Amino acid sequence: MSKQQLAADDHREDHPDTDSADLNREELRAQVDVLTEENDRLRRAYSHSKQKEYRYTAFGLVGIGLLCTVGAIIFPDSQRVLFALAGCGLFGAVLTYFLTPERVIPASVSERIYSAFALSNSSLSTELGLQDEAIYIPSSTSSAASFADVRLFRPQHTEYQLPTDDELTSTLVVTENELKHGLLLYPTGAALLQEFHHMTDEMPSEPGNLADQLTESLAQGFELVGAANAEYSEGEDQVTISIAESSYGSVTRFDHPIPSFLATGFAASMQTPVSVETIEVEDDRFDYLITCTWSNV
Repeated sequence: MSKQQLAADDHREDHPDTDSADLNREELRAQVDVLTEENDRLRRAYSHSKQKEYRYTAFGLVGIGLLCTVGAIIFPDSQRVLFALAGCGLFGAVLTYFLTPERVIPASVSERIYSAFALSNSSLSTELGLQDEAIYIPSSTSSAASFADVRLFRPQHTEYQLPTDDELTSTLVVTENELKHGLLLYPTGAALLQEFHHMTDEMPSEPGNLADQLTESLAQGFELVGAANAEYSEGEDQVTISIAESSYGSVTRFDHPIPSFLATGFAASMQTPVSVETIEVEDDRFDYLITCTWSNV
């Protein structure tokens, strides 16, 4: 046996943990590679399964359309109704098949992105000594094309005055009038409201109808909640929306997309400042109550 081999054997005997540590490191590296590959595979499988669901729905609608067409030929007296159903089924199949999303992002991913935004701005508000009150102010100044012309104002003082339209272009409002001091931000609901405009022909100005459309969009359009219900009495200066199963977690956090969308919608439609208050409730039907008020703001 050579001197080098003897030295290597002596080293292993003196340091038995070295080889074990190297082996563990290699095993961990291999496990990480396996888990990474498995994670990618699961993501692809999840996306593929969601696309298959849409395609199966499209095939089902095609089947209904063809069945109604055959029925129209067999039963001439009902041709008008059956042909109408066949047309609806085939048209829905085309839309479902070709509008299938290529990429599906889990709600948990978006929620974590929002959480970082909420935590950062909440910390900033604390550092600046701002109040918890949130006021959504309509603005005549043009904003980015993807945002509605509304700003979120967080006042510095309990007794405050709203900034004028010319002052809504600043982020930090520091004027000679100390009661106007505060923070101005683009609300998260501004981009959602812009998307809402694309989904509806005309935005109603009457609070009751507007509340119904906004809550319906939350549940059916954006799928941000499992259920939503608006309560409004004619002549009142506020509306209360009860929601359940928020996709973005607790809605009591800083400028949460759900109350932000609602308040931004009321502010933009009625062209008046709107304050929002959100509370968590213990109810079998709903989890949170969101109250939007547009007087005494």
